[in-house]
This record gives sequence, structure tokens and C-alpha cells, in this order.
Amino acid sequence: MDIRKILSIQKNVDIQSSLPDGALFVGTNAIIQWANDIAHDLFRLDEGLLISKSVNDILENGYDLIINSANTHKALIAKSTQGDEYFEITSREIENGHVVILRDSTQNYKRISNILEEQEYTQKVNNDKNVFLEKLANEFNSPIQSVIGFAQGLLDGLGGPVSERQAKYINIIKKNSSELLYFFNKLVELSQSEGSLIEDEEKPFDIVTVLDTIVKTNRHLYNEKPIKIEYEIGNDLKKTVYQKENYFRLMMQNLIETVAREIDMGSVNVEISEADEEFLSARNIPLSSAIHIGVSSNNITVLETELPTLFNPYAIVDSASKKTISRAMALGTVANIAKELGGFIWAEILPMKGLVFNIVIPREKKDNE
Repeated sequence: MDIRKILSIQKNVDIQSSLPDGALFVGTNAIIQWANDIAHDLFRLDEGLLISKSVNDILENGYDLIINSANTHKALIAKSTQGDEYFEITSREIENGHVVILRDSTQNYKRISNILEEQEYTQKVNNDKNVFLEKLANEFNSPIQSVIGFAQGLLDGLGGPVSERQAKYINIIKKNSSELLYFFNKLVELSQSEGSLIEDEEKPFDIVTVLDTIVKTNRHLYNEKPIKIEYEIGNDLKKTVYQKENYFRLMMQNLIETVAREIDMGSVNVEISEADEEFLSARNIPLSSAIHIGVSSNNITVLETELPTLFNPYAIVDSASKKTISRAMALGTVANIAKELGGFIWAEILPMKGLVFNIVIPREKKDNE
């Protein structure tokens, strides 16, 4: 067999030296029957010394990789048996063997390997940070809760009468301590959602019942200000979903709480409905059976330019106030959990509704979602 005739239609072309990459012809017995000059150069061998060698003598698992590349029509990375060198190989099956093209990818491979190692290290450090914050939460919460409790006790007269001026200072202590506790809890929840540290498993639950519980839990926010929660539940809504209930509860707690804290009056509107095929298709959401939850209020002031960073606390930390950072951390948690549930989240400003937070989650999370 003349491999030159197989590799070139032009008989006047010197295939031995004119191909831009290394080239081999490997027989069905894994023996190299032909190699061009560049292939010899890649393996630092004199001309002709590759011939009659097994491809497994020069590449680790070389023949298996050649078969795999031909079957999958993909380029693969092969490691040299002689040193720390890597080659990108592509192969095509022909009569009595395979044509193999090689390209030195050592520098690219090492560069990518270093990037992956750095990413792995960064991920480990981030996970360690998240675990540390979660463990620190218990140590931090107890003393702050004590400060808040004692401050309220003083206001209630447990330590004796307090003057109006003293009461003013105690209220400041109580308010700032509560804000600090809230801020730290949002930081811990963000870390938990980033590191998937919330223990939960899929199970069936009533989505409306969970939302009712969240509203009752946050009643203190509504009682302090002239605001109310308004529901709109779709007539065709099937209330039972098979999802991670604790994740869903924390997601909606953060979202409803954030909207309620942002407004001084008015209403927080919660809409729950089936996400039909037309709704999903119009927004390029690749789900079949899903639920749409919209949380909105006309009384939140947010610019269109702020929408892209609403769910990213790291994007606004340099210029934001403590209140804005707390909001961004809470919304960051919401976005992380929506992703964990296999869903999608976005914000938009609509006429008559104002700022609308949209969440679409599948009724049952699939492994590929």
C-alpha cells in the first residue's frame, strides 16, 4: 500500500515533507507503517525510526485513542511515553488502518491544566470559606441576640425606669444590632446557597401552603408599615410540586422579605401560575412542566441600568450602601437557589406593576436541568 496515494490526490506533492502537521499511518495491529518528517521531529527521532514501532510505544494508550478519535470524529489529547509532552490527535479509518494527524499541544495542555488547577483550588477555598461562615454563624448570633434581648428588656422596664433620652439610645442599640444580625444572616445564607450547604431533598409539597407560612412569618414587617401582601393564584395552578422544600422556602422568604423591606407603603404582589408552553417559548426557557412566580411592587425605585446587577452582590459592593448590599446578598441567594432548583430568574420593570421579580421552576427537577 502506498500511503502517499491515499493522503494526496496530487502525485507531484512530496507528502513526506509538505504536510503542516505530523502524520502517521497505523495498521490494524497498532504498528506504524508510515510517518512523515514532522512526526519524526515531534518525537525527536531520525527519519525512518518510527516505522515498525507500535503506536503504544510512543503514546500512552495510543491505539485506543486513535480508535476513539475515529469513532467520535473528535480530537483527543495523547501523552508521550517518553516525557511530559502532549499531542492533539485526530484519526480517520481507511483501508487496513488509520491515518493519524498529530499536533504538539504541550504548552496549551499545560496552560489549561494550570487554569483548571487554579479553579479547583479557588473552589476549595470558596467552599472552606462558606463552611467557616456557616459555623461562625452560631457563635455570632448568640451574643447579638443577647444584646437585642437585653435592649428590649431595658425598654420594658426590667432594669427599672428609663428616661426618654435613655430609651432613645437603647432603641438605637436595638435597631443597629438587629440590622447587623440581619446583614450577617444574609451573608451566611448567600454562602450556604453558593456552596450548596443547605440540607434538603426532593419531596412533594404544596407550594401555596409554603407561601402562606412565609407571609405569616414576616408579619412583623407588614405590621410596622402600612403595607400588605396580595395574592393572585392562577385558576389552573396545580399546587403540588416535587422539589426541595427547604430551598424553595428560603428562596421565597428572601424575595418577599426583600421587597417588603424596600417599600414604606403599598403592597407586595405575589402571582403564582402555570408556566404554559407559550410563556416558556417566548422567553427561551427549556422547561416543559413549570410554575411561574412573580413578586412585584410599584413602590420600589430601581433604574433599568441596575437590573443586570440586582442578583450579583459582588458587582455593587464598592459603591453601595449597607442596605443595598443586604438586598443584593438576599437576591443573590434567591438567584443561586433558583438555579439549584433547575429554574430561571430575572427582573423587569413593567407598566402598572413596577419592579417585577420573575422565577420559573420545574415541577420536578431533572438530572439534566
